[in-house]
Amino acid sequence: MSTTHSYLHFQVPSDVSFELKPSPGKGWGAFATRRIGRGSLILSEKPLFVIRRPHTEITDYHVAIAFQRLSASQKAQFLLLRDNGSRPFTSMNEAFAENSFNLANSDRDDHPAYGLFLLHSRFNHSCLPNSKVPTPSGEIISIFATRDIDSGEEITFCYDTGFEGMIRDERHKALRFACDCKACLPGTPFQQLSDMRRRLIRGLQYLLLGVDLGGQRQISHSTIIIDSKLKIAAETFRLPLSSRLVYNLLSHVLLEEEGLLDDFMIERLRPSLIHTVACFETDSNSSLARHAIIQETWQKKLDVAFTLYGRKDAADHEVSLLLQRLRGLS
Repeated sequence: MSTTHSYLHFQVPSDVSFELKPSPGKGWGAFATRRIGRGSLILSEKPLFVIRRPHTEITDYHVAIAFQRLSASQKAQFLLLRDNGSRPFTSMNEAFAENSFNLANSDRDDHPAYGLFLLHSRFNHSCLPNSKVPTPSGEIISIFATRDIDSGEEITFCYDTGFEGMIRDERHKALRFACDCKACLPGTPFQQLSDMRRRLIRGLQYLLLGVDLGGQRQISHSTIIIDSKLKIAAETFRLPLSSRLVYNLLSHVLLEEEGLLDDFMIERLRPSLIHTVACFETDSNSSLARHAIIQETWQKKLDVAFTLYGRKDAADHEVSLLLQRLRGLS
């Protein structure tokens, strides 16, 4: 490894558990220098600068203005950036686009915000990552281990949270490059199972939410739900609670088998699952639903919930009306 590469001159905190070095076929990446336990914070980082405009409207001019406001040492850090770790970028906007993150904006009337992060941008993508960058609540972003990471292992995160419902070819089209993770190696049994699992996950998400990825309704030539009556029931939120509970838990099982069910995802999905269980009004159904949710594993939870599948509940109609009102269907 060259001792003169620009990335070796990034200001990396001395107490972090990773180092930057070449990653075969990926330019440069971040590699663990010691074992990192699941849930551990890997890095928190402030942006070098933030631009508050729609990403499609950001030009070299906007980046140049932000650049001029930096200190001399910050400017020097920005100028260390390289395209895929090799050649200099051809424009300031290109450098910004390839090294920026979308920052959560609590004020819907304000412009979207994008921050340039020198170190977080060095972590490479994987469709089966070992870390995650949760949605930030401010300008600081952090990356956490979603499973145990061995010393010397490359630290990766998924560049798009919607990938859990996309098959390999769809993910690569969105990425505009070919990922070589276990879920993407063509012709392998795991990759074939991965495509099937993710297609099922996408279908289950449609049944629960009534819409496809991006909030769109499925159209006839690209539909995943081939049963027209079931599709309409999902879109009009007329599925019984028993079905909603089974679909929810089956999604958890498939996500776990795929290697995507990390603690952050469990926390994100928890409210919907708990709310579904709490909505049952028929005593026997409510008792079974509560019994299912206290089981130790997701598979055991699903096994118990399957005994409910197809049952009607006294709350079915009321829950459907509530969901319809929330989605503006009534």
